[in-house]
Amino acid sequence: MKDMTSTSFGLRGETDFLRRQNNRIVQKQKKLKSIKLKGIHLLLIFILLSLIAFAIYKTGQFVLTWDKLNVKSFRLTNCPRNTLNEVKKLLNRYSGNILTLSLTDLKTQLVHIPEVKDVSISRILPSTIEIKFLLRKPVFQVEMKRNRKYNIFDEEGVILFKNVEKRNGLITVKNIENGHQEKIIPYLSQLDSIKNDIDYVSLKEPYGILLKLKGISETFYPGETDFAKKMNDYLKLRRKLSLNKNKNKSKIKNVDLRFEDRFYLEYEYQEEVSR
Repeated sequence: MKDMTSTSFGLRGETDFLRRQNNRIVQKQKKLKSIKLKGIHLLLIFILLSLIAFAIYKTGQFVLTWDKLNVKSFRLTNCPRNTLNEVKKLLNRYSGNILTLSLTDLKTQLVHIPEVKDVSISRILPSTIEIKFLLRKPVFQVEMKRNRKYNIFDEEGVILFKNVEKRNGLITVKNIENGHQEKIIPYLSQLDSIKNDIDYVSLKEPYGILLKLKGISETFYPGETDFAKKMNDYLKLRRKLSLNKNKNKSKIKNVDLRFEDRFYLEYEYQEEVSR
């Protein structure tokens, strides 16, 4: 009885050992199979991603070399007329694929043209670039002493272009030194309100602004404020008192209006010479 029990116990122990050994082999095989499957999946994913990347590369290469996407025209809105040739010369340097064209660089180049204050640029596929210009407004012109040509300025004192002839509708500045046009800028709003009556503007130390009106022989030193009011008040008094007509045959040359409650007259005396 004792021997049979021992034998039975020995068989159970051997069976358990074989079962555990078999389980370990099965688990190991499952792990190997799982690793193989993961490897195959990763390989398939890698191949798929490679194919997608290659397709994207080829598509991009085709798009970037496609003739239909080359810049063929520029649509210009509110283009500057006086510097149009300069704009065209600049745009001729920009060609190639519309998608690779640097709009930032193009904008930087365009706003360097003095007449151009700002631009907005957009692509119109497949081959057109649209450019909308914001231009500086001409406000006054300075007559050059040497050649009688005119430099055209905006309200900020930026020289926009040169003109051979005097332009209508702009304030004309004469007889000032180079660079002194900046001294006119603070008074542009006042000068603009009477610009249709102005013949020309100048500077004279120590008086400051000098004004010559159309149809009026004398010149004015209006000071710094109330140009229109001061000159209107003077002209009313001039008509009332006939200031420019007196028996001494003197003629008013300059009128100093810089003071609030009075003005000063400078006469130009004329003498008759008998023969």
